[in-house]
Amino acid sequence: MPILCCVLLSGCWDRIEINDLAIVLATGIDYEDGKVQLTSQIFIPRKASAGDSSGSGGSPSGVTMIRTADGHTIAEALNRLQRKVPRNMFWGHCEVIIISEQAGKRGIREYIDFFLRYPQFREHAYVFSSERAAKDILALLDPLERSSAESLREMANMKLGTRMTALELGKSIEGPGSSVILSRMLILPPEPEQDKLTTTPYVKGLSIYKKDRYVKTVKEPLSVGVLLLAKELNNIIMPVEIKPLKGSFSIQPIEIQTVLKPRIVNQRWSMKVDIQTRGEVVLNTTEGDLTDPAVITKLEQEWSAKLTTLAHDALEMAQKELRTDLFKFAVEFRRYYPHQWKKQEKNWETLYPELDVEVKVGAHVVRTGKSTGPQGIPDEDEN
Repeated sequence: MPILCCVLLSGCWDRIEINDLAIVLATGIDYEDGKVQLTSQIFIPRKASAGDSSGSGGSPSGVTMIRTADGHTIAEALNRLQRKVPRNMFWGHCEVIIISEQAGKRGIREYIDFFLRYPQFREHAYVFSSERAAKDILALLDPLERSSAESLREMANMKLGTRMTALELGKSIEGPGSSVILSRMLILPPEPEQDKLTTTPYVKGLSIYKKDRYVKTVKEPLSVGVLLLAKELNNIIMPVEIKPLKGSFSIQPIEIQTVLKPRIVNQRWSMKVDIQTRGEVVLNTTEGDLTDPAVITKLEQEWSAKLTTLAHDALEMAQKELRTDLFKFAVEFRRYYPHQWKKQEKNWETLYPELDVEVKVGAHVVRTGKSTGPQGIPDEDEN
């Protein structure tokens, strides 16, 4: 019996050795001259193990290379890209997807369909937008990380902007809000006398998509309000001024909670946005003493007012200018009022711009740093 079982076993007849694979770390999408350009950043294990620092077309450690191909569709571009690589391309380790704004203007539904349909692509790969061509971002020789793909992945984990995966991108575009917010990547200028590629990408601003098309770039301070309402505001230090004091207090939020509370009363739809935040003072350039409860109270009031203004500015842009539900209000109405939502779903694009939105912010300073009073100011008691 054991011998018969061995005969029936299939073995490893269809195996693919790792030496026959080209492992893709990141991919980028551009659109030029009426064609889709697909770029891959491929891992070079030979140079990684040898510690060779003389590689070109990738990181300074020489562990990546870049290949680009174009086609009338992204599938055709992928097929042509494989012809430029002497190994079977393996996309299971692709953790970063970059879509240029130029490609986004044409529409990204085709790309989303491909990434979520093609078996090898990771649904949880992080998606970024770029001002420059995506292939330029992937070609950077990051001086700190092994590749620009790893640098982008670390930025996503640090939540320096939105943390959007391919699966979440598809859900957002096809969801009731039909919109998405992506972190916008730029290229940091290289140091003097450095090669132009020896630098790193960095996050600056947001790229807004309505339905499946790129429509607008949002920069600070408006981007802060957008991230606040989108529940994505992290790793930020905010200057807050108190009149008549000269200078400002710099506050780093420790925790931010944004809760959406939809209401339908007498056929009137409205939304209440409740924002609660706790923060720490990391810099005081004023003469204000943070041991004084009156100073703390005034600081919390001014911080709350600043956050409220930023939120209102973001709402004004979303409702009146773009007429796009960037903050997933539709999802909350569908969850709390399923029957009313079903009746009004087709009218949401008309209903949303006229929606009454109330913003309430509670800002609390819970830490004042290691120092109490302002530093660097001469003591009045000194002679």
